[in-house]
Amino acid sequence: YQTPGIMSLIPHLEMHYGTFIPKGGMHRISMSLFELAKDQGICFHFNEKVDEIVLEDGKAKGVTTSKTNYSADILVSNMDIYPTYKRLLPGLKPPTKTLQQERSSSALIFYWGIKGTFKELDLHNIFFSDDYKGEFKSIFKDKTLSDDPTVYVNITTKDVPGDAPPGCENWFVMINAPGDYGQDWTTLKNKARSLILEKLSACLQRAVEPLIVTEHVLDPVGIQENTSSYRGALYGAASNSRFAAFLRHPNFTRQVQNLYFCGGSVHPGGGIPLCLLSAKIVGDLVPDMNSNQEYA
Repeated sequence: YQTPGIMSLIPHLEMHYGTFIPKGGMHRISMSLFELAKDQGICFHFNEKVDEIVLEDGKAKGVTTSKTNYSADILVSNMDIYPTYKRLLPGLKPPTKTLQQERSSSALIFYWGIKGTFKELDLHNIFFSDDYKGEFKSIFKDKTLSDDPTVYVNITTKDVPGDAPPGCENWFVMINAPGDYGQDWTTLKNKARSLILEKLSACLQRAVEPLIVTEHVLDPVGIQENTSSYRGALYGAASNSRFAAFLRHPNFTRQVQNLYFCGGSVHPGGGIPLCLLSAKIVGDLVPDMNSNQEYA
């Protein structure tokens, strides 16, 4: 209700041009990039928390991790821009106005293994709230969950039967949520779970809860912990103004040479396609990619 009208082009693009499913699931996007990078001779270091980006004379010189130090000629951070400045660049003056922008919504997600199949459901399913405007008021103004949430259910077994055992389905059940502002998420999760089950069971005319054989829950706190996304925001800054798209942090900073940024919290925006485009933009910005420079 506050998002610029240009966003209405998204349904047109999806309906007119269609959408795509990576073979092997969404995870294959990152794995394919990883495999391509390895083929190019790139070395990866896992399970090392980056503590700080090392600066010297206005240039990025490397990173300090939980295990060691790495020197680099070029540094690219794909962490959310807020913790990048607050945690990795403590000595650098942060872009205050950018970091103070309203954050986007987050999500509460239930991953359910369902014993049974629902022929009336498809790959994408949306069960709308009877008060859609009120739902966004709850999220952005009241910082809580709606009492009548819109429920999105994704079932990849509809296209890839092997994603679940025979006679079963894998349900990705998501509702919009506010970011983490210190709410009691245990209480909110339990309440939301009951509301979601009530709505789905009523719409499908079949009790869903007895069919759940496996369950994993991801809330805004978990999203923040797993991805370093500030407050668990899914798209970085909110798009609730006509200028939001133009106020995103650029893919570089004039304060530090050789330091670049990519990901959903910087230009051009959130969502997997734009995150990948963000990385492409950084690749074009970095000079002389074919040289013998070292990157981190």
